[in-house]
Amino acid sequence: MKAMKKLGHMVALAGFLAVGSANAAPTVKASWGIHDDPAEHASVSFLPSAGLFDHVFTFNLTGWNDLVSIAVTNDFSKYNINGASLQFWKETSIDGNYTNDLSLGSFSFDSIAVGADFGNIGPGNYYYEIKGSVVGLKGGTYTVDSYITAVPEPETYAMLLVGLGLVGCALRSKRNR
Repeated sequence: MKAMKKLGHMVALAGFLAVGSANAAPTVKASWGIHDDPAEHASVSFLPSAGLFDHVFTFNLTGWNDLVSIAVTNDFSKYNINGASLQFWKETSIDGNYTNDLSLGSFSFDSIAVGADFGNIGPGNYYYEIKGSVVGLKGGTYTVDSYITAVPEPETYAMLLVGLGLVGCALRSKRNR
């Protein structure tokens, strides 16, 4: 009877640990710092025993940028990841726990590259959270890319319009001579 009770406690503890590890805090895989390069890239490889994963890639934007993300699992032969997803967050709490932040969008991906244009994003601290499960006999790999293009300031458009107006005036006065 004691052995059965002890076995029951061990099974309960194993279940608790499994749930606890599935809900553990994300692992920061990379901090890209200021995302001022047009592209950031990361590739992650796993051993077959990796199971569930929850990774974070942090970065800051100092100005307004269009942001595009692309992700793919590199499934070939005996490498495989299931249920892969990318979620894009704005860090609002700055608690270091990656909780209570603002979700700006997400997408699921697999061995066919998938991407999302998250649009015009302002200055601040951001991160990608990538989750999935390694099921390949030899493990698995994924790749994530992040691309930015600067959004012109309103003053740039104003200067463009003034310049076009001056060119128009010059052409008109030249025609009237």
